[in-house]
Amino acid sequence: MIEEGLLNITNELGNIGYAFVNVVPEATTSEDKKYVNVLIRIGTARKNFIERIDFVNNTRTLDSVIRREMEIIEGDPFNRLKIERSLRNIRGLGYFRNVDVETLPGSAADSGIMRIKVEEQPTGDFSVGVGYSSIEKGTVTLGLNEKNFLGSGRSVKLSASVSDTAADYRIGLTEPYFLNRNLSGSFEVFNEDVQADTVDIERTGLSTSVYFGAADDYYHRVGYDLAKNSTTQKSSEATSLTGEENKSLTSSSVRYTLGRRTLDNRYDPTEGSLFEITEEYSGLGGDVNFLKTRFRSAYYKPFAFRKYVLGLRGEIGYVDGLGDKISQSARFNLGGRRLRGFDAGGVGPRDIGSGSAVGGNKIYSGSVEILSSLGLSDDLGMRWTVFSDFGSVWDTDYPDGVTKPNDNSMRQTLGVGLLWDTAIGPLTFFWADPLSQESHDKTRRFQFNIGTRF
Repeated sequence: MIEEGLLNITNELGNIGYAFVNVVPEATTSEDKKYVNVLIRIGTARKNFIERIDFVNNTRTLDSVIRREMEIIEGDPFNRLKIERSLRNIRGLGYFRNVDVETLPGSAADSGIMRIKVEEQPTGDFSVGVGYSSIEKGTVTLGLNEKNFLGSGRSVKLSASVSDTAADYRIGLTEPYFLNRNLSGSFEVFNEDVQADTVDIERTGLSTSVYFGAADDYYHRVGYDLAKNSTTQKSSEATSLTGEENKSLTSSSVRYTLGRRTLDNRYDPTEGSLFEITEEYSGLGGDVNFLKTRFRSAYYKPFAFRKYVLGLRGEIGYVDGLGDKISQSARFNLGGRRLRGFDAGGVGPRDIGSGSAVGGNKIYSGSVEILSSLGLSDDLGMRWTVFSDFGSVWDTDYPDGVTKPNDNSMRQTLGVGLLWDTAIGPLTFFWADPLSQESHDKTRRFQFNIGTRF
């Protein structure tokens, strides 16, 4: 605890510009030896400035890709807080296994040299996902994602997910500094084909967005989607209406996201928070009108000297038809990874005849989990987790022929999991059982995912 306190003092001095300060504790015992008195001596120092910033071991990634994530540059006063934020930005890229900083004396007494040392890791992911349940047969997901194409920071994505009931194909490109500005531009084309019990839904279109950061970890994202939805009725078993029967509808929508992220790693966070709200308006031409609101948040906090991590996640959503009825493809669905212990779309209103999920206009979900590697060797790269997920989805504009369309009762699960970083990529195993459920819900007690990297 004393060492942690000394580190806090050193960091606070660094925040106000003092890079090289001796902070030394001197301990003496009382005469009866019942107490220890600690005197902390803080040496004299002068404010320091950054003379030079060097990047070490980035054999593949360009210096400019790392440098643009820095919040401090040559000539700036030394500031530990800005340095830590810069390191967090670099780690958030996902290109490096380790990122460390070393501060060295410069050519003058009031200057210093920052040496950023990185350890590069594979940034291309070839992911393979396999799932099976007695309700939904085998599912295979293939993904090719290069997050640092030729060391330029550009991201290229190809993905395909195929099962007996659905197919999803996507091609995307992301330019992190669009037009040489602090803008991230992305473009994606997609084709989705969902074969439900009573209808086939095909959705083809494109999605584009621009993202930019602001002060105090805030960010903004503006996007546009254009899609054509074709629905074919194939069975007479359904007792409810989707609002899209044998129709071809075009949706043209714009969306805006405002958020604040302080997570230490956006892919595998152990500390920090996330708050994000998204508004999507469909009605810029086309045949579909709605206003959809979604809010999601997350919070991670290490405790017990960083042996454990507490993770909290939550989401709420609402969609309004602006005078029109909300059709099935614009509603929310819940289950799978967001509510472990239930099948994909396993919670919420369901068609009485076909038993298929119809979704809902309102949703909430959340999770509480503890992650740790305690009891496991660090060489294994394993962590275990204990979690509880909860949530509900309800409300449909076509309630006839639907089981409990307005039932917003909470479903809750309790489970354990294993996260394993292996030579062939990350593996995750989750086992969960529902603590509360409705008779028409569909469960999936085991989930498994594997990814390979190159």
